[in-house]
Amino acid sequence: MKYIQTIFCVAAAFMMCSCSLFNKTAKGGGDAPTVQQLKVDKKKGTLKDIETPEVPGSVLGTLPTEAQLTGGRWTVVSVGDLEINAEDEQPYIYFDSRGRFYASDGCNVVNGDYTIRSNGEMVFANVLSTMKYCPDVEYAPAVGKLFADGVPLALDCRRIGQDTYLYFNGKNGNNEAIYRRHNMEFLNGNWAVTSADGKKINDEEANIFIDVAELKIHGNTGCNHFNGDLYIDPLRSNAVDFSNMGLTRMACPKSDQERRIMVGLEEAVSAIAGKKEDTVLLLNSKGKEVMTLKRKAVDAR
Repeated sequence: MKYIQTIFCVAAAFMMCSCSLFNKTAKGGGDAPTVQQLKVDKKKGTLKDIETPEVPGSVLGTLPTEAQLTGGRWTVVSVGDLEINAEDEQPYIYFDSRGRFYASDGCNVVNGDYTIRSNGEMVFANVLSTMKYCPDVEYAPAVGKLFADGVPLALDCRRIGQDTYLYFNGKNGNNEAIYRRHNMEFLNGNWAVTSADGKKINDEEANIFIDVAELKIHGNTGCNHFNGDLYIDPLRSNAVDFSNMGLTRMACPKSDQERRIMVGLEEAVSAIAGKKEDTVLLLNSKGKEVMTLKRKAVDAR
């Protein structure tokens, strides 16, 4: 990555926007920004993004809307200066629209009430937690302290590429924790397969239906039906993984097309929006396009 030292100025005209967009054209299946990239210089009120290219129009984020806050599970990026990259039992928090939260510190399950004050502070209350002892989960106590009753935490929400980051800041502007939530909902829906392994496909029967909420996928290769599971890695931006794929075994003359589609799904590790509206690209671990999808029109009947 190129190092930059340009300081992003806060544009007053954008301060009313919540979860501001840092990178509207983020492509590829690279790793999520590091904790160092996401740190804020509170003294100067600016973002020092020292590792990623400058993006024109970048501005600081503000409070999340209700839809953004309650839009799914948030996973921990860091607590204080401790970066968390747990493969199993990744700490998370989920907010519902009724003022309740449900969380994990990587060891214990936590729940309670939350309130967002008019000054942008979140306060947790009536917090309950299980009491398991997990000596191997060194970060659990630090995560658990975040949910202390009555301690105000200032919120700061930002959109970076296809991910949304939620910052919890304590007194004196010290960062207490950073949470991340993927924004892969653009994958939802019914898609026509228009290319696979670099070859165009013009077949109305070749399609894929993706359900991000249920983490399921099903479709047709133009010959056989298939179904499987979708996994979205919380530690990587744009990450997808299609697994446990089942396929019917009817013989037909489109065997090469079927092979290219199924291999493409197996090799795909990331998904990004295409340059054309309503298209999605599936990429392999080297960033090569393995499949192109185009959203199918909804039948108005």
